[in-house]
Amino acid sequence: MFRTKKSLASRILGSAAIACAVAFSNVAATTDNPLTLWYNSDAGSEFTNALPIGNGYMGGLIYGGVEKDYIGLNESTVWSGGPGDNNKQGAASHLKDARDALWRGDYRTAESIVSQYMIGPGPASFQPVGDLVISTSHKGSSNYRRELDLKTAIAKTTYTVGGVKHTREYFASYPDHVIVVHLSADKDGSVSFGATMTTPHRNNRMTSSGNTLIYDVTVNSIKFQNRLTVVTDGGTVSVSNGNINVQGANSATLILTTATNFKSYNDVSGDPGAIASEIMSKVAKKSYEDLLAAHLKDYQTIFNRVKLDLGTADKSAGDITSTRVKNFNSTNDPSLVELHYQYGRYLLIASSRKGGQPANLQGIWNKDTNPIWGSKYTTNINLEMNYWPAESGNLEECVWPLIDKIKSMVPQGEKTAKVHWGVDEGWVEHHNTDLWNRSAPIDGAWGLWPTGAGWLTTHLWEHFLYNPTDKAYLQDVYSTMKGAALFFVNSLVEEPTTGNKYLVTAPSDSPENDHGGYNVCFGPTMDNQIIRDVLNYTIEASKILGVDEDVRAKMEATVKRLPPTKTGKYGQITEWLQDWDDPNNKNRHISHLYGLFPSAQITPEETPDLIKGAGVTLQQRGDDATGWSLAWKINFWARMHDGDHAYRMIRMLLTPSKTYNNLFDAHPPFQIDGNFGAVSGVNEMLMQSHNNRINLLPALPSQWANGSVKGIRARGGFEIDSMAWKGGKLTYVAIKSLVGSTLNVVSGTNKYSTATVAGKVYEFDGNLKVTNAPFEPLEITDKIQAENYVAMDGVQIEEDSLGTPNIGWINDGDWTQYYINVPAAGSYVLTGRVATGSEKESVITVTDSTGKILGTLSIDPSKSKGWNDWYEATTKITLPAGKQKLTFTYTGEDTYLGNVDWYNLEADPTSVAMPVMRNASLSVSRVPYSHASIALMVNAPANDYVVHLVGVNGKFIGTQCGHGDGLAEFGVGAPLAPGMYFAIVKSGSMQKTMKLTVH
Repeated sequence: MFRTKKSLASRILGSAAIACAVAFSNVAATTDNPLTLWYNSDAGSEFTNALPIGNGYMGGLIYGGVEKDYIGLNESTVWSGGPGDNNKQGAASHLKDARDALWRGDYRTAESIVSQYMIGPGPASFQPVGDLVISTSHKGSSNYRRELDLKTAIAKTTYTVGGVKHTREYFASYPDHVIVVHLSADKDGSVSFGATMTTPHRNNRMTSSGNTLIYDVTVNSIKFQNRLTVVTDGGTVSVSNGNINVQGANSATLILTTATNFKSYNDVSGDPGAIASEIMSKVAKKSYEDLLAAHLKDYQTIFNRVKLDLGTADKSAGDITSTRVKNFNSTNDPSLVELHYQYGRYLLIASSRKGGQPANLQGIWNKDTNPIWGSKYTTNINLEMNYWPAESGNLEECVWPLIDKIKSMVPQGEKTAKVHWGVDEGWVEHHNTDLWNRSAPIDGAWGLWPTGAGWLTTHLWEHFLYNPTDKAYLQDVYSTMKGAALFFVNSLVEEPTTGNKYLVTAPSDSPENDHGGYNVCFGPTMDNQIIRDVLNYTIEASKILGVDEDVRAKMEATVKRLPPTKTGKYGQITEWLQDWDDPNNKNRHISHLYGLFPSAQITPEETPDLIKGAGVTLQQRGDDATGWSLAWKINFWARMHDGDHAYRMIRMLLTPSKTYNNLFDAHPPFQIDGNFGAVSGVNEMLMQSHNNRINLLPALPSQWANGSVKGIRARGGFEIDSMAWKGGKLTYVAIKSLVGSTLNVVSGTNKYSTATVAGKVYEFDGNLKVTNAPFEPLEITDKIQAENYVAMDGVQIEEDSLGTPNIGWINDGDWTQYYINVPAAGSYVLTGRVATGSEKESVITVTDSTGKILGTLSIDPSKSKGWNDWYEATTKITLPAGKQKLTFTYTGEDTYLGNVDWYNLEADPTSVAMPVMRNASLSVSRVPYSHASIALMVNAPANDYVVHLVGVNGKFIGTQCGHGDGLAEFGVGAPLAPGMYFAIVKSGSMQKTMKLTVH
């Protein structure tokens, strides 16, 4: 046994003051609901103090003022601009000049050509709808509290004025397509307020009908209508001059919807008034309780799938949320990480649902008519990062807006491919798009990056990997994938500079980074990695669907000529085709590690040399970065299997400079992708499922030594039904097979593979031994191998210096349990083959199923000088006849107590007369045989026999049956992999077990 101590996560110190809005009397902190953001002051005028709600169509930001409460409103299709493209006509005619300049190394000329002739105008921007404003005459309030409950997706504001407690509850309902605000008080007749709507857009008109305000607004090509109505319990309602006035009610419910004329990227012929009217007429038939119940059922069905426990909450867990962020680097409170994780899942549910648009740079929340970066879709990392947690975080409903968006982008992308690249077959997207699916390069030379469509279509394939039997879905998205792949087949050119005749993108850039002051280049590493994925995924999809053999051949020929990912003079992964990397460059984009994450072209198992290069690159870029870049680095370090470094990134992210008071991610300013990337990062730390295997706890940080998770999903159609760990080691996992795929699971050095049945849950202990399969009792005529337990807690299976498995890493209180069949009642001599490197004696206590102590064995350090220095310890125990379970509990004072190879039970000849054992009539021996990896000669005179062969990890290899004398052969057609195997030979009531090695 080899001992190593895990390094502690480095401490990262530092804090920043948090600006407070209007403060009120403190409300006592509480940890009754740990999944709640709460504050004792309103949001003031700060967008990043306000609490978000959303239903995928509409977004609301709750500011929570007492006298004037603003709810910032958004709708996913309210954008500037209108249908049309942003292509730069004639761009393709300049490709040859730009490429010639690149081939001769004249980057100044190449960049000038690109900037002057190949960049289109910028896309549209996401626009605010306006505000819902609630006004009261409440002055001098106390006991103020503002919160967002992630368990219910309900925001709440409470305060006391004049001895009356007032409550406002806010939620956005996906089933009913409305935002609801419920106002109540603990004294009848105390609810009085005014409500109206405002907009920053000049072209607007307010009218009313009964208790409903109707607000028609135009923003360029988009026309939208808000409808706001009120329903009260008691009191009076009046509507005048664009205001709803409520006086003396017991409670009141405001219901608001927004509808637009947007139907598709090239169709704005919808009737927002008719749509809004229909929504409100349906809602009018429902009570507040009906609306709330429908909202909770819809939301909680999705949100409650995943539960995360990273350890005992810190005593500060009940503090105000912004204070918790400020102090996180001193508290390391695991419950704040849980809150931040579930908040990310909440935000995706709120901003991305079927029928709405994908989450943009700010999700679905924006207050500015000229938002930073247009609050649009940036496709060189940000849009993709938004959806990293959708599959693994069990948020399948949230991925559909992205899938639908990608499919809808093809026509515009085909036009851009023709105008900018002279390509007649295939579609392209550069580094930004908008509601209108504009796809030309924008901004400057750094915008000429033709790989956006490629990256986006990998998400189409990812969804299939999580749902691998859904061929109807694959058929639906295949043409979109093929179009992206064919763009590269038709646009890549042979570079003349390396002598390898690679096919490369030219011109291109490595996203938002430069070499020697220039952006343009050819064949940057990220392009090559993305294109490799796109081509390989589309090739595999065509095979599954049985189509396009001719197209497949073109793609296969192209992928073979892509430049490989390589390391440079510093040992780093090179960002460009040339070795231009600056080791002092701290750019937030680490595009050339796309192959590490989200792709799986660089892994510790398959490409250890490239993993080293990735580590060098990450060290060169440093840890500190923008919020979203830190989130990407969590995923990078998780894929490096360095949990403590990944946790360091979480510590840096959960600081006031990278996380705002309302837990929005700070670039700065606000970009939501960091929230989503962090969720993905935590999932990757706990479970990875790329390259056809599920790896459990691959990057568990020492800070999360004990914990559990439920509900995260794995590729191949699996769900982690539940998983727990203790002391940094896996203790239990249950994996649900959703579609019946082959399960390949890994935990440390333990592996297990099996065919599965759809709907069945497969349970394992910490050594990946199946715990919910039926067990046959062990016959005590053979040694009981210590690793052949039926249940355990804490121990690990390992191999000794000769490669023979045993149990080790045994701590005080660990135990193993064995199911045995005792032929006759009486006294037995129990022998254990044990070893220890401890300096202190430890004890193995044997108990029966009632807990009765049967005897003890001592592990004596004076008899063993190391973890593989074996000796035999004995004791006598009395056993009844028949099938029974014995539990062996290990106790001692040292960290690790000892190792156990086997146990043996033999009748005590001094106290019991044993029946004649029939083992002599079953003999097994291994024989050399050139045609098989393992050949066993079985001698079972006049009896049938069966031989089962399993791997050391429990994987079933095969079965051979026979009668009398015979040869059992394994690995005849396909040789067995090198390693340790067990042969279990049974004949009647007799059984023999053999350890076998294949070299």
